[in-house]
Amino acid sequence: MKPPSNQFSIVILVVVTLASFLGGCATRLMLYPELARRMEARYLPSPISNQHRAKKVMVKNDSGYELHGLLFEAEGDSATVMVSGGNAMARSHALEYYKFLLGHGFRVLVFSFQGYDENEGRSDLNSLIGDAAAYHTFLKSEYPGEEVAYMGHSISSAVALCLPLRVTGLSAIIVEGVFDPRSIAYSKLKQLWYLFPLYPILLPTAVAVSATVPDELDVAKCVTTYSDIPIIFIHHPDDAVTPFERAFDLFSAYQGDKQFLIPRHSVLPQYHTSLLNDMKIQNEIVRFLQDHLLARPRYNKKFTSDHSAGDRKH
Repeated sequence: MKPPSNQFSIVILVVVTLASFLGGCATRLMLYPELARRMEARYLPSPISNQHRAKKVMVKNDSGYELHGLLFEAEGDSATVMVSGGNAMARSHALEYYKFLLGHGFRVLVFSFQGYDENEGRSDLNSLIGDAAAYHTFLKSEYPGEEVAYMGHSISSAVALCLPLRVTGLSAIIVEGVFDPRSIAYSKLKQLWYLFPLYPILLPTAVAVSATVPDELDVAKCVTTYSDIPIIFIHHPDDAVTPFERAFDLFSAYQGDKQFLIPRHSVLPQYHTSLLNDMKIQNEIVRFLQDHLLARPRYNKKFTSDHSAGDRKH
């Protein structure tokens, strides 16, 4: 089968790009802090209501670098959900993406990783787990005895699924667009089927990229190591960035309490970010977090209980 004629002109560019990325380290392939900064400058996020006031949080990671987050807290809040975005998402855009979590009885801590935003250091896959652990330690120290959950998108999903091997006391996890750093290079080669004649060159470089992913981000191993944390997996079947099949494989491998939610509000062209306007799944997430974070769930009036059992799998 020949590649579509309208794609032939980009084949060489794709080959050069893949060879460049795959020939480098996994960090270069998977983390884009400068792209996040350019996108933030070009697309200003919507303002957050004055009723949701934030305080700045500063922590230090394993390398001693300062990291900065925003903690949203209202009077009477108990427990906290940590949130972080994808590999080209600034903290401000992560806040916009997750703002539906504000005002439901728990705090929301929005953070980004080393090398992103004003955080010190250079972006590095080796820092991600330690970065998240530093914020988790802060919350456990600042609010002793309270519950903590973690919600992550794309690259942050790998951090969320592997963080329990580093810290104790996570009460719930939510991941969207599940990203498996160890298998993503192979997945991309599979998508570019028309480059098959070049596989003798590209496959070894994909193997090399996989080998440079830190062991603590081995998501396939992480999800089989614990089973005591309830997890929601969210993934669109047409996600062109991270494969649906891989997300469902990881969901199937996890032996704890779990749900798999499929977004119905499609976001073209890559279907990788679907939560922003999907009120149904937003409702599910808030109920889930309240159930697992708050002793007495406090449901907002706009969040109703009518949802199809067909949208979840146990």
